Amino acid sequence: MGVGRRAKMVIVRLSSGDSPLSLLFHLMIAGSIRYVPVGYPEREKAQVIFTLDNGYEIRFRDPRKFGYVKLLKGDIGTAPELSRLGPEPLSGEFTLERFQEMLKRRPNAKIKALLLDQSFVAGIGNIYADEVLFHAGVLPTRQPGSLSRDEVGRIYEGIRSILTKAIEEHGSSIATYVDIFGNKGNFVSFFKVYGRTGEPCVNNCPGEIKKTKVAGRGTHICPVCQK
Repeated sequence: MGVGRRAKMVIVRLSSGDSPLSLLFHLMIAGSIRYVPVGYPEREKAQVIFTLDNGYEIRFRDPRKFGYVKLLKGDIGTAPELSRLGPEPLSGEFTLERFQEMLKRRPNAKIKALLLDQSFVAGIGNIYADEVLFHAGVLPTRQPGSLSRDEVGRIYEGIRSILTKAIEEHGSSIATYVDIFGNKGNFVSFFKVYGRTGEPCVNNCPGEIKKTKVAGRGTHICPVCQK
């Protein structure tokens, strides 16, 4: 028994031994997991409810219906959603040296597209990719083959520090996201570029935050600080 995470998915291990069972929750864009007393009133209906022996329920709700809950049998590492994932960005295996080697294998991709590619590195979403690249002073359209050693180092350090801070602040609540107790995340107050279109750069440079599109996603940059 236990609860863990891989990339953007929550994994609840129900049993171990020769025939392990696990539940996999993928929240996708608007999903949420709530831990509430049985019968607790909520405005929106949950799609999946698990009733626990302690008088509480685990409720999975996704108004946009992109998310899902799946029962996994056997080794979770063989599940399609998990087997193709890249390294965890906060794990010990994700070293600067490994990141450098990974980038060398994809020299012509756009750096933001790589950060969003879950098979390249797991768990970085659109918000955090924008914040990481601003932290590093790197435009999201840059190709890894054009990055200096210092720029790669700043991207790596940004991934580790920004994700760590976001976890400490319980995530980013822009629209629907809440934790299992219904509390909003506070990392929004630490945004430096995301959602700040038209505002002056926090670095006090002459630029203001611009919104463009990279890898099919809305992307926020400072055109002065990021090169």
